[in-house]
Amino acid sequence: MVLFTKITGLILILLGGLGYYLYETFTVLIPIILGLLILVLGLVADNPNRKRMAIHIAVMFAVIGLVVCWSGVKELPALLSCGEILSCESVTRPVAVLFRSVMFIVLLPYFIASIRFFIKARMSK
Repeated sequence: MVLFTKITGLILILLGGLGYYLYETFTVLIPIILGLLILVLGLVADNPNRKRMAIHIAVMFAVIGLVVCWSGVKELPALLSCGEILSCESVTRPVAVLFRSVMFIVLLPYFIASIRFFIKARMSK
């Protein structure tokens, strides 16, 4: 789970960096902030004494990210019906919708895996 936490953080950092490189807007830097938080908590979780606390906090940030990104997922079908993302008039802020949706897609497997990890850890006690 620690490795999955670090990988999720790195993917979010890369997503934000790529978004800023391609679209040069500051709103796509939000995944970098969330990714840094999750990555740092993954590094903290390397310490066996702090693993449980760090993973729980990382999952809390993932849940917050999922809740915030849900609005982007709801608008994704309208965005995909457009020919070009930047000139899509059926959604407001199409780049933000795109990156919230991708961020949701990155965070959802991490959240599901963490729930399974917590259940497995609880059952082993």
